[in-house]
This record gives sequence, structure tokens and C-alpha cells, in this order.
Amino acid sequence: MKLAYYPGCVARATGKEYEISTRSVCSALGIELEEIDDWNCCGATHVSNELVAVGLAARNLARTELPVMTGCSICYSKLRSAVLRLEDNGVKRKVNSVLEREYTGAEVKHLIEVIMEVLEGADDGVIASLEGLKVAPYYGCLLTRPCGGIDSPENPAVLEKLLRTLGAEPVDFRLKMKCCGGPIFMTEEAAASDTAFKILECAKESGADAIMVVCPLCHLMLDANQHAMEKKFGAEIDLPVLYVTQLTGLALGLGVEELGMGMNSVSPAPVLEKLEAARGAEEEEGEVC
Repeated sequence: MKLAYYPGCVARATGKEYEISTRSVCSALGIELEEIDDWNCCGATHVSNELVAVGLAARNLARTELPVMTGCSICYSKLRSAVLRLEDNGVKRKVNSVLEREYTGAEVKHLIEVIMEVLEGADDGVIASLEGLKVAPYYGCLLTRPCGGIDSPENPAVLEKLLRTLGAEPVDFRLKMKCCGGPIFMTEEAAASDTAFKILECAKESGADAIMVVCPLCHLMLDANQHAMEKKFGAEIDLPVLYVTQLTGLALGLGVEELGMGMNSVSPAPVLEKLEAARGAEEEEGEVC
């Protein structure tokens, strides 16, 4: 499988571990990524002019004839929104009038879709399962929007399905679609922190060993800011926040360096120790049998 790869701006900044683990997992699954040349910002939430945002996304999509894959939920939502808006011939004419390469149409996939497609078609895709691990699947607010994409906007289940495929147990997590507060963090830090902390508390109370995220901004809010929020609210959370690719990589038998896990702010050591203990017990049981 060969796909055009759109990293997104954050992949080369605060989301480096997502970039590293994405490339490692895709390589392990036999997915060939061809990075879009000279790509630009997807036209994310800070671009207030809709036509400009659509134009920015269209420029990326027009630079390849391959299906476009991205791992960032914000980029995925923006690229898909642009595809829908560009069905309007008037919008498409305006956008194409300023593009160096004409936009003629595009298919946009999220990394999760690609991983699921490969794993479901493989006989032995998962080498070392995540059995015994309880994970809170966190969707955030943009993965399933606009509707008609990866899953239902009201009642999605794709992350739970992936976790079960990997051998983990998805926990019931009532705040799994609540916004992390990232988009307002710079202007309303107190409100954003309060929202993110409630999500972490809810995941902790659900009995999860970790949270699985699919967006670099969500990861920044829940992982990088977790220690500061613990201090602010006077409560210990200590809950690892792992990218979907990091958990998938562990199930594929990839190492922590290949998955960029040393870059996570909250140590993933408890998750690694639990998996090692579970696999050790399984091996001992096999020897007895």
C-alpha cells in the first residue's frame, strides 16, 4: 500500500513522537509513505477566512494523485472539510485560480483507518498483544467531524475496535469526545486546564492504565501539561497518554525508541511494566503446559 503522507505542522515540533511512531508503525505494516512535497499548513482553526483555509488545504491535496493520509485529527478534519467545500464548482474555481497545481479531487484517510485496514487483512499482524492493558480511548472533538468520515460523530467506536484488535481492553470513558481545551489554551488557560483535568480524572476513575489519543494538540494538553495540572489542582493523576501509533507499535513488537516513547512527558514505564509482566506470565504458563 502506497499513500501520500501529510505530516502537519506539529509533527515537526511538539508532536515529534507521533511522527516517529507513525513512520515506524507504517514501515512495520508494509505501508509506503510518500511525503507530500512542499506541503503547507492545513488551514487549521486559527485561519478565520474559510476560503483561505480551503485554499491552503487544496494546495496540499493537489500536489499528489495518491490517497492522502494524516495522523492529526485537526488536519484530517480540515482536509476533509476542504474536499466537501470543493464540491462546489464556484469555490473550486476561485481556489484553482490561485493554485500552481489544479485541484481535481482527493481522497483523505486518517492513520487509524489505514492501520485497521491492514490489521484486518493480515493473518498475523499483531505480534505481541496488549492483553491485560486497560486503555481509555480519547477521540477529542474533531476526529469524527465533519460527518461521513471515519465514524459516527455521535457514537464512534473505531478506537475501541482498534484496541480490541490489539488485545487491549477499552474502558468506558464518558468524556471521550469532550474537547481537550487546546484551542483556547492561549486565551483562556484556566478554562482549558480545568477541562483537560476533568478528562484526565474521568479516565483515571474509569480504571485505565493509559489514555490513547489521535491528535497532537490533545496529547499536548493531556500529557505535557499533566504535571502542571496536578500541581495546580493538588491531585495526582500519573496517567500515561500514548499516541495510537505508540500502542499499535507495542502490539507489533516495536521498541520504545522506535516509538519515540522517551519524549512523552508522563512516563510510559507503568504501561511497559504491566505488558512485560503479562507476557512473562503467559510464557511461564506456556512452559508449564
